[in-house]
Amino acid sequence: MKKLLPILNAVGRVLTGLALASIAGMNLLMGYIMFAPDELPKPFYLAYRDGSAAIPSTAEAVAVPGAEQAGPGAASSSPTGQPEMVVMTQPGQGIMVETGTKIVNLADPGGRRYLKATIVLEVAPPPGVLAATAEAGQRGGEAAGPNAALTAFNDEINQRMPMINDILTTLLSSKTFESIYTVEGKEALRKEILTELDKRLPDLHVIAVYFTEFVVQ
Repeated sequence: MKKLLPILNAVGRVLTGLALASIAGMNLLMGYIMFAPDELPKPFYLAYRDGSAAIPSTAEAVAVPGAEQAGPGAASSSPTGQPEMVVMTQPGQGIMVETGTKIVNLADPGGRRYLKATIVLEVAPPPGVLAATAEAGQRGGEAAGPNAALTAFNDEINQRMPMINDILTTLLSSKTFESIYTVEGKEALRKEILTELDKRLPDLHVIAVYFTEFVVQ
């Protein structure tokens, strides 16, 4: 046994030396691959990806041409066929459109109950109005641009008002007293109006519906 110990110690030292030499060799090889010019022969070459190029900034995302509509208030294509910038508008930041007072018979048996409602729609400002307003602010408050853009917008709303009134009147007259006299019923009706307008007039971008008068008798 005593004769074997020197042999085992020698073998251990040899193995340890080989392991250290292998580690040193791997480190040298990796250093050569990573830092040596690619013109020199290598067993393989490293490829680097720049991940920052795939992540647009917030400002770029707002003005990306042709971006899809992300929610109520997003801008659509311009009359020239060129995509506009995407504009997200929250309730309270849009343009209020008066639709007048609607008096309709409810769908209760006998038709003796009626609803009198005054409805205001909040519509996302079209890109032309936003651009003209921003340009006027840069010029020191000149209002010619925004007024012209708003005039064109109001003309378009007036042309669509018969369809808007038809949608509202048809929807209101389909309701019963029991379905709308509660707070929950009014909120459900508000959401239904918004859904129907978005379905029938998607390019109008209605973002909110307000009842300024609501009387059921």
